[in-house]
Amino acid sequence: MFFTRIGKVIAHLIFWGSAVKLATALFVALSTSDMEGNRAAAARYLSAATSGDAMDEAVVGLLLGLALGVLCEISASTGWSDRA
Repeated sequence: MFFTRIGKVIAHLIFWGSAVKLATALFVALSTSDMEGNRAAAARYLSAATSGDAMDEAVVGLLLGLALGVLCEISASTGWSDRA
């Protein structure tokens, strides 16, 4: 049960952190008018080369957090964690 609970916490942190990063990357992409501004804002706010790179990383994080959350829900519903 301990690892299931920890997994759920980690899944939430990954998911919501990636959601914030995706929202910030979309804001940077839509608010800059040229590629030089995009690169400068992405380097400053997102630690990425461009906002597109940050979006790619954020989508992977969202999928990872979602997959971990699903696995933790499966673990909680099987009852195996109660037997240890």
